[in-house]
This record gives sequence, C-alpha cells and structure tokens, in this order.
Amino acid sequence: MHGELAPFLALYEGRPVGRIAAILNRSHNECHHDRMGFFGFFDFADDAAAAALFGAACAWLRERGLTSIRGPYSPSINDVCGLLSEGFELPPSVFMPWNPPRYSATYRALGLEEVRTLYSFRIPLDVPAPAVVEKMAQRARQRSGLTVRPFNLQALNDELRILQRLYNVTLDRNWGYVPIKWEDLEHSAEGLKAIADPNMLFFVMHEGREVGYSISLPNINIFLHRTRSWPRGVWRFLPLLWFLKTSKPGDARHLILGVEPEFRHRAGVAPMLFQETFKRVSAAGNPSAEISWIEANNTEIVRAIEVMGGYQEKTYTIWEKEL
Repeated sequence: MHGELAPFLALYEGRPVGRIAAILNRSHNECHHDRMGFFGFFDFADDAAAAALFGAACAWLRERGLTSIRGPYSPSINDVCGLLSEGFELPPSVFMPWNPPRYSATYRALGLEEVRTLYSFRIPLDVPAPAVVEKMAQRARQRSGLTVRPFNLQALNDELRILQRLYNVTLDRNWGYVPIKWEDLEHSAEGLKAIADPNMLFFVMHEGREVGYSISLPNINIFLHRTRSWPRGVWRFLPLLWFLKTSKPGDARHLILGVEPEFRHRAGVAPMLFQETFKRVSAAGNPSAEISWIEANNTEIVRAIEVMGGYQEKTYTIWEKEL
C-alpha cells in the first residue's frame, strides 16, 4: 500500500481499551480518482472507547483533505478486511477477521452505513464434483489447450512477478480494486512461505505462458486455536512451529483465482479452474475448504460455488461514512 497509516490507542486508567488505524491509501485514490480515507485494526472495549478512537481517525483524515471514510481494511482491500456480521459461532479461517456481534450496532451508532456485503462459503471436498462440472472441465482441457503447473517456491521472486501481472489484469472488474504493488506482494509472501503448500498454488498455462492462477492455503488457525491457552512467547511458538512442520490442519481456505480476460469466457474454463483447485486442496488432506471472500452481488461466482456443492457460512460487511 502506497500511503500513510496513523495508529491511535485508547487508554482507561493507564490500560489499553481500544485501538484504530487511520489510513491514507494513495494507491486507491490514484486508481479511483476519489478522496477516500480508510480505517482498520479497530477494536474496542465499549462504545465510549470506539467513539473516541473513530473521532480521532476521522479528524486525522479530514486534516489531509479526505472526504469519506471506509472500512474496516487492515490495512487494505488486498489484506484482512470486513466486519463479521453472521457466523460468530464459527472460528475465523486464516487471514480472515473475527469480532464480537455488538460491533455492528456500534458502527451504526458512529454514523457508518453498510456499502458492501461479502460472503464466505464452505465447500465439501470428500464427495465428487457434480457430473456436469466434470464433463465441462474435461471438455475445456481438451479444447482450450490449458494446463496447470504448481508454484515453484524455490524461485519465489520469479513466481511473484508473474502473479503480480496476472492479479492486476484479472481483478480489475472488482469493486474497490487496487493494483497490487511489488513491495506489498513481496511483504505478503514473506508471511506465506512458512505455511504455503505449493501443490495448492498453481498457474494456468497456455502454450507455455501463465494466463491464470489459483491460491489456497492451509488453515493454520486450527493450530493457533490448539495453542491459545498456552503461555505466550517461545513456549507457544515452538509447538506451533512443530505443528507446521509435522502436521496438516485438515482444513483450508481458498483465497482467489483468476484468468486473463482473453480466456475468461471460453466454455468450461471456470469449471476447470474450480475442479483443479478443489482436487488439489482435497489431495492435501482437507475434507472441506472455506472460500472467502466473495461479493454478495457477484452472482456468477456465487452460483458456480453452489453448483459445486458450496453453501454460505459467514457474512462480512464493509462500512462507509462522509467526513
């Protein structure tokens, strides 16, 4: 993210009772030609702390000439974003947020309004894909000349350059899209190397050239949950490291897939991508996977997930207010 981030902390009798970050995302404003500010990393013990923190964030953004505030983005749409509004009883998947149910009411009291709804889906992988999907995927392989290859984590920088190019041409139709910059992608990849399974990351190939991609990750939050009652620090880190090296969590999150516009509407390409993704995730020892997040109004993808046997599991919201 090209911009600035200002953290604020709320204290009561010397104890932290909340936090927020005001975010100036120049990349977003240059891309969309607007004057939008953002907030993220927003947690609070009560409404008084929330109001003080949100007021401080709004004032900081107004001082910089911004006219609206949107969030929660922590710190951008390419990172952790959204406020959980349904599915509180379920644990969060890797790189997905969780918050108490009361947060939505507090957001409304602060004058924020919902502007986007995002879904996460659960898809079972221990049953075969519908016959129609298998047939369409097989036909697409035969007619399109498309093949797949896994990411080569030994040549990570080269793979990231390819991924950056594809990301920035396949997601440009998405609401709030911001082209991902090299330094942001490189930073994100540093945190992924320890947990990524290269067989769950693949490129789509056409005549030796990468034209699409699919990214799924092991849900290491399963391991974090196992160690949450253990002492913080090295005594918690070492068992977590052991789990990562010796175990599979038995759950996964599918983050994203895309294909170049030239191939996007060829018959069967989407079913082929879904089939290959879930075949690989299942082969990695996952009986099911979370798909997140998907915009509620992206009816084409929502329908495709439902055809594959997926069902909606959680709902998230993006909020906005004029400054």
